[in-house]
Amino acid sequence: MKSFTLIEVLVVVTIIALLISINLVAIGHYQDKARDTAIAAGLSQVRKVAAMIYTDENSYEFICAADNTLNDSYPALKMIEDDVNKFTGENPTCYSERTAYCVQSSLLSAGGGYFCIDSTGFADKIDGDYCTGTSKNCSP
Repeated sequence: MKSFTLIEVLVVVTIIALLISINLVAIGHYQDKARDTAIAAGLSQVRKVAAMIYTDENSYEFICAADNTLNDSYPALKMIEDDVNKFTGENPTCYSERTAYCVQSSLLSAGGGYFCIDSTGFADKIDGDYCTGTSKNCSP
């Protein structure tokens, strides 16, 4: 009965370990992409809540809290903020005034950037940090 040599077994184990490590890197990339999609979906929900707040208050200024995060007084905004925080470890940045708002969060996948929505209807990935207290929109 012929058996495998130690060298042959080590070669097979090394090849299997190499294949596993390549797959783990690929899986990590796809997990970040999935998290980015969840962040984008969550922030896109802010637009619906903002429309309801504007209908009730005739102003967007109540979307954001004083610390430039989503206003926790509205349960729907609190839920969105918690979901985004679960993925990024930080709350989305939020700026609002009576007639305009913008909300953005950093993305996790390679290349980074932010996902940003604003009162003009913009909702997409951006490369810079354009949503600020002065501009209240997602483009430079």
